[in-house]
Amino acid sequence: MRVWGSKRRPAAPMADRRLAVRGSAMPTAEDFLAHLVATGLLEVGAADRARAAAETLPSLPNVLTELGLLDEADLVAALAAFTGLAAAAPEALPAEPILVEAISADYCRRARILPLAADPSPVLAVVDPFRTERIEALLYALGGAELRLIGPNAFETACRRLYGEEGAAAEAEADHPVLGGDMERLEDAARQAPIIRLANTLFRIAFELGASDIHIEPGESELVARFRVDGVLVRPEVLPKSAQTGLATRIKILSELNIAERRLPQDGRMKLVDRGREVDVRVSVLPTAHGEALVLRLLGQSKKPGGYEALGFPSDLAGRIDAMAARPNGIFLVTGPTGSGKTTTLYTLLQRLNDGRNKIVTVEDPVEYRVSGVTQVQTHSAIGLDFAAALRSILRQDPDIVMVGEIRDRETAEIAVQAALTGHLVLSTLHTNSAAAAVTRLVDMGVEPYLLAAVLNGVLAQRLLRLLCTDCRTVAVATPAERAILRRHRPALAGAEGVLLAHAKGCPACNGTGYRGRTVVAEGLEIDRALSALVSSGAGERALEDAARGKGMETLAAHGIAKALALETSLEEVLRHLGGGDAA
Repeated sequence: MRVWGSKRRPAAPMADRRLAVRGSAMPTAEDFLAHLVATGLLEVGAADRARAAAETLPSLPNVLTELGLLDEADLVAALAAFTGLAAAAPEALPAEPILVEAISADYCRRARILPLAADPSPVLAVVDPFRTERIEALLYALGGAELRLIGPNAFETACRRLYGEEGAAAEAEADHPVLGGDMERLEDAARQAPIIRLANTLFRIAFELGASDIHIEPGESELVARFRVDGVLVRPEVLPKSAQTGLATRIKILSELNIAERRLPQDGRMKLVDRGREVDVRVSVLPTAHGEALVLRLLGQSKKPGGYEALGFPSDLAGRIDAMAARPNGIFLVTGPTGSGKTTTLYTLLQRLNDGRNKIVTVEDPVEYRVSGVTQVQTHSAIGLDFAAALRSILRQDPDIVMVGEIRDRETAEIAVQAALTGHLVLSTLHTNSAAAAVTRLVDMGVEPYLLAAVLNGVLAQRLLRLLCTDCRTVAVATPAERAILRRHRPALAGAEGVLLAHAKGCPACNGTGYRGRTVVAEGLEIDRALSALVSSGAGERALEDAARGKGMETLAAHGIAKALALETSLEEVLRHLGGGDAA
């Protein structure tokens, strides 16, 4: 756990002076904006936005990336072409701080300059070549240096790795006493630079880690931020308690919530930009004994799901999924807990069905991926547009395929069944622990078994397991206890010696967790005539599962064991998600 430091990092104004580089004068930031417009990289309106934002965020490269006007890679390439400076290659970034006796970490951060090498002559990477005063001062102190370019986010990442977390949180602590309660003071505090930088730093860390959520949790004497990476909360950051109200208010302002309300839960949305990519953020605020707890879920809208193989589905199960969804009507469900990848699987399926011959309409909360050729509807429960109301209206649009984000209640379930009975293919998700449990859950919601048997094509249950980091995983012969667990799911392993299993270790590449990325494990319950008869008769979950296994269905646990035997994940990870070794 890291406690953020206490050094201050004042901002520097945009430079108007010209820096002598390679014997010529460095153009100004205004010259660069004009160049971007002239070359078509920026529209005139976008340049005006950047110019206005630069009054409060004086580094032009930061302005261009944080507003999403330029992707970081495009920005660095444009700067290189315009200034004649070369970009710093990723492999040129040092493994440890350089020139520490001449240049302090605090100065590097404030000047946004990163020393890359000291011998045979100094090499410096600069974020903003137009901030000439500090660059010139450093060149004078060093007796000259060669300059390179580095992107804003790459600079922040390198600084955190080389120098640790010093700056944004500390400024918040230094500049903010415990905040009062009136709205004007709250708004003023939330708009002060240290709080803005603190919030932006948390966002940047989340983007760099590839986190799906940011959890901001107040305690009695401290504030802790944690990041959910590959389904697990990691890297706790201890923030100053004095920044709690200002940070919460800043996030409320961004997500258009009531900043004066601190007694009731609130839900909102905002948009962030990560290196030119728009990220939709769902915000949940929950009052606790020590203040407001916030959870921010990051949803990358421009990111598109890959195919079945990229998700981790075996080819035989992928074929069965296509078969269950290839019928012209009926219901196909994907089940699992929150965060198990259900929506991504449905979108993968939608992309395969989106051949231009079918009208596809979705109703979602929220719309996580934008798909060309698909009509997508966002629910708004505050105005009465919930799943049931939206689905009822969608059916008047004459769709061939309907995707419902989730079946949550009896009304939505009944409308989905009626849609399937009248010739539509309905795709949806459900929160159950197994494929067979989806049948009993719908019956419990009030769907008649005989109707369900008539429309249900199949159910896919899935989980996401973390993949072992291939840079540091270790492989060892399975212990007797591990072999006993394996035999429950792979009887063919009875008596087998020398079975290998992989284990997590931890290294810099995986942030010390031992895992990097996730893969899916799943079970597919395809409803044929025999299983349809069982559903119609009101058979229970165990009877349905036994019948499906008799027809060759591989269970979630068995699929997870197969991933462990393939050394993709650890047996510990399989048991963490799918039980303590007793699940059949």
